[in-house]
Amino acid sequence: MKRIVKLVIVFLVPVIIWLIDTPTGLETETWRMFGICLSVLLGLILKPLSEPIISLVIIGVFAFFVEDATVLFSGYANQGVWFLLVVLLVCGAFNKTGLGKRLAYMILSKFGRTSLGLGYIMMFCDLILSPATGSNTSRSAIVFPIFRGVAESLDSHPDKNPRKLGAYLEILEHVVAMSTAVLFLTGMASNAVIASTIKSVAGIELTWMLWFKAALVPGAIVLLISPLVVYKLYPPELKKLENIKPFVQGKLAEMGAISKQEKQLAVLFILAILGWMIGPRFGIDMYAVAYGFLALELVLGILDWNDLMQEKAAWNMYLWYGLFFSVSSALMTGGFYVWLSGILEANLDLVHVNGMVVLAILLLISFVTKYFFVSNAAYIASIYPVILTIASTTQVNMLILSFMLAFFGGYGALLCNYGNGASIYIYGNGYVPQKDWYLIGTIMLVIILAIYVVIGFPYWKLLGFW
Repeated sequence: MKRIVKLVIVFLVPVIIWLIDTPTGLETETWRMFGICLSVLLGLILKPLSEPIISLVIIGVFAFFVEDATVLFSGYANQGVWFLLVVLLVCGAFNKTGLGKRLAYMILSKFGRTSLGLGYIMMFCDLILSPATGSNTSRSAIVFPIFRGVAESLDSHPDKNPRKLGAYLEILEHVVAMSTAVLFLTGMASNAVIASTIKSVAGIELTWMLWFKAALVPGAIVLLISPLVVYKLYPPELKKLENIKPFVQGKLAEMGAISKQEKQLAVLFILAILGWMIGPRFGIDMYAVAYGFLALELVLGILDWNDLMQEKAAWNMYLWYGLFFSVSSALMTGGFYVWLSGILEANLDLVHVNGMVVLAILLLISFVTKYFFVSNAAYIASIYPVILTIASTTQVNMLILSFMLAFFGGYGALLCNYGNGASIYIYGNGYVPQKDWYLIGTIMLVIILAIYVVIGFPYWKLLGFW
């Protein structure tokens, strides 16, 4: 009965939207696409069926009611969607060859005393890579497979004992990936979009050093407390790893000498790391590196077609994210976000409101609108100019607002499982249920916001920024 009620809600809401007259400034087809977007959102949140199944059902139903049904399939050909699919597929080689377990056992032998300690080691690994890896999706694809191997070596899998260890590490990596992305202007690809948008609209130039100085204290505090806070909010069942060394040494002995395929995968992995870190300097983007990684795995026989088909989490992600990307892109092409921005700008009169209140209102708008975007760059390009334009006529401190928009462009991705590419990749590993992902992410965002207000604001005052 619950499933039926949820299905009714998923399909009734868009019908209600369609029965409402199309607002001035929008085409009817775009308004209908907004209804479908709400249907997809509700389907992914309420989950009357699994994500890929409800996505296929939504396509099957609404293909009859849109002028051009190919719009609903456009996301499946998008390079970014394929990149995330490929990144999840290539990681299957770590499990097949045993390299993932071997690396996990090596880490456990050196640092395996507590689950919390593993969380801090994972955080430092991500932090070390962050200044030089301009994509936190690529960075997560480097770091998380190793620590997923740790979880699996201790019998914690997405479909078996996920809360034993893997779920903690997965949701922590999400928090860490967003936190390291915020510390540096080069920590996330869309940071450059944020900086250029702020400069063009507000006239404020966030240089690499200014960004780093402003983020350093509050950002470092967020990063350092994240393993502990997530540990308290979403504790692993396995907390202490006592007497782990004999167990680990026994497992390594069972594995024997490193195999030829493990060596090949290790070389490919190092090449991928180098490609993601320095490739852009030579005109090689992160997409090409991922596609090349998978191609070489297949040519060398490290993976075959059957191996790819067994990666259910990857194909699940591809099905639901491809549809969401299709609908979101159609809304952008149809001018929906421009229309929404105009509505916000026309109806928000904050001229005489206290600057801090204005800051809170504008940040809240940025968080709420985040749910309608599957592309962080598109979200920033669509919503940030409106927020900055509205702010320019108010009492808000524009530099402080710019900092908050810049940093919460990363932290805001914690709100959902499609916040940016790293969110989708990490969630796609399948350890954490969606409701827990949303709950923990929202709580973490509130905690981070409090840190920036209580510590960040006085720190910026001390630096003379306001």
